[in-house]
Amino acid sequence: MALDLHNIRTNENHKLITLDIKDLYVNLPVQGIIQITKFWLNKDSCDNTITEQTLHILEIILKQNYFQYNGQYYQPDKCIAMGLPISSTLAEIYLQYLEEIYVKHWLENREIIL
Repeated sequence: MALDLHNIRTNENHKLITLDIKDLYVNLPVQGIIQITKFWLNKDSCDNTITEQTLHILEIILKQNYFQYNGQYYQPDKCIAMGLPISSTLAEIYLQYLEEIYVKHWLENREIIL
């Protein structure tokens, strides 16, 4: 996943930083998505049976991860396809995890204000 970082100093005490994510879907690792989904399910104290069933269904979906390009069908082995109906949801789960792990910490420690 490529990140374009834009760093703009607004005054001597503050700077504005924006991140643009490029090629997000094709760089989301399947095993990482499964582990992050497990993290969220465990954080919400889901029943173990529900967690196991959800992860099993997610694995089935991701194993049937095909896309078509130029009349040919492809199956990525380590990432998700952009055309998969669940891709945007999985990307959101992944990005929310990054916010939970990194951004929340920075906010709590006042390393960033907003």
